[in-house]
Amino acid sequence: MDGNTFADLHIHSCFSDGTMTPEEIFDAARESGIGVIAVADHDVIEGNARVRALCAGSDMGCVSAVEIDALHNGSNFHILAYGFEMNDCGFISFLSHVRFMLDEITVRLVEAMAPDYADISLADYFDFVHDTRLGGWKALSYIAAKGLSVNLKDGMKYYPMYGITSGAAGFPSIASIAIRVKRAGGRSVLAHPGELIDTSNINAFKSELTAIVAMGIDGVECYYPSHSPEVTAACLDLCVRDDLIITAGSDCHGAFGGGKIGEPFIKLCELNLKDLIP
Repeated sequence: MDGNTFADLHIHSCFSDGTMTPEEIFDAARESGIGVIAVADHDVIEGNARVRALCAGSDMGCVSAVEIDALHNGSNFHILAYGFEMNDCGFISFLSHVRFMLDEITVRLVEAMAPDYADISLADYFDFVHDTRLGGWKALSYIAAKGLSVNLKDGMKYYPMYGITSGAAGFPSIASIAIRVKRAGGRSVLAHPGELIDTSNINAFKSELTAIVAMGIDGVECYYPSHSPEVTAACLDLCVRDDLIITAGSDCHGAFGGGKIGEPFIKLCELNLKDLIP
């Protein structure tokens, strides 16, 4: 594929917390001049499978992808898995388990809020139908439907208010995810490190990034809309030095937030995708 082709390898669909259907993502990518895409939903691959089917009949490249929740030093980290075998039963089972743990965070929030609000209950929550086209996740829609938030993002305030954190979700470690991705024939990439690691001291950032990559990670999402030039350079230095995979992603969630599809508009020649694109 032409090195001048733009790539966006981190997009979310309505199958997780984005607002766009796979078809809308495909159309938006074409309109933005993007030649290679990857839908990397949280712990599910249905959206990616749909986009891959659309791309199969076009000149647009598509990479199998999923964003996996990990736990590191008590914080929620995100690992992007690329190029894995879509039909690997063991890996699919693992993703389902992680997705269950992710969804259970919202169940715990509703359970914690129920004593304070008469019209909130777990039974009511489980019966509630979440319109995935709104983006976000079920608990945010449920809270908004009860009139307890002005919009979906406003509902996020209840998590810290009730002490519900992703750190207690029981997510797998970064190292265990890296091994599972590799055994499924894929490659693991640390998502948006500038959002996950303290960047106030760039040397300390580099040290932490190096330590995480040493856990078995194959690459870094160096190009990301919110990364500063210093963070991007630090990520690139590590990847070039150790011949790691270099990716770029908008983290687009449609109307729910993130960058726009294609941002920050990086060409394939600026990346190092190794064997991820046939």
